[in-house]
Amino acid sequence: MDLPTRLERFAADPDGGVGVAEALLWLAACRPDASIPVAESLVTFERLAVEVPVATGAAVCSLFDEKGFRGDEDDYYDPRNSFLDAVLHRRRGMPITLAVVMIEVARRRGVVLEPIGAPGHFLVRDPAAETYRDPFAGGRIVAATDVEAAARRMVPRHAEVAPLLRPAGGVAIVSRVLNNLQRSYGDRDRRGLDWVLDVRLSLPETFRGDPFTLARVCERRGRYHDAAAVYRDLGERRGDRRLLARAEALDARSN
Repeated sequence: MDLPTRLERFAADPDGGVGVAEALLWLAACRPDASIPVAESLVTFERLAVEVPVATGAAVCSLFDEKGFRGDEDDYYDPRNSFLDAVLHRRRGMPITLAVVMIEVARRRGVVLEPIGAPGHFLVRDPAAETYRDPFAGGRIVAATDVEAAARRMVPRHAEVAPLLRPAGGVAIVSRVLNNLQRSYGDRDRRGLDWVLDVRLSLPETFRGDPFTLARVCERRGRYHDAAAVYRDLGERRGDRRLLARAEALDARSN
């Protein structure tokens, strides 16, 4: 798949000149028959930022709430909730895409908000106020004790939860959005899933998520050559003959 140049640039250097929001807009533009005015969508962040009365995280979240940005409680895995252009238009989305909106508006107002890839529910942290915000609930404050308790339930006993609550990087955010899209299409539109797989397989390994899941999904879609390539790469890196044999069998099946 030929990826948009700006998405390729982000993938090659996530800390370069292409931001996460723009990368997500170009990702959304990869879907079939999409026609997304990426520049216009980016201007939307500027327009929202102008309406923030004071440069504080609380003011940004208050505007976010007033403008009606909320989580889609009716159809959480609607693919549109992972398309940043659709989230800006509908003002409905998943925690992660809503968090990106909140953070991008804040950045344009000179406010630092951090993306926190908490297990199961993406959050935003306001380091100046030392508070967590839930973009799915319109930017509502979440007690730090509740955030830590939720993270604690996701790790083995006595394990550190701090790594789960560190700010997420651009690769992690785009990968998580791709995970959500993979699940969304896998549950409702198997044919629609193909373009998501095309994108994942065209991006560097760091964007591919769990390789075993990716290989199994490709195999279920009848994309035996793609599944074989993933298994072969894993097998060669791990010295696992079973994975290499699986790759060989799938290649034979694709011929």
